[in-house]
Amino acid sequence: MTYMIAVFKSRRDALEFAAVLSRHRVQVRAVNTPPSISEACGLSVRFPKGAISIAQSVLAVGEYYSFKGFYSI
Repeated sequence: MTYMIAVFKSRRDALEFAAVLSRHRVQVRAVNTPPSISEACGLSVRFPKGAISIAQSVLAVGEYYSFKGFYSI
């Protein structure tokens, strides 16, 4: 299965984003941010690639100012 990670500069934003995705029944996991991704906190949110549209919707209505981007892993 292919996963995406959502990368944030703020640990609080990452954990809140994970909680909201979980409430949308998306299987999430907090993971260490890969070292190759700079300017991010040490925590990212991993979720299945098929849930990218839900993740984008959550970002659109939330206030995640520290969001840096999505990466496929």
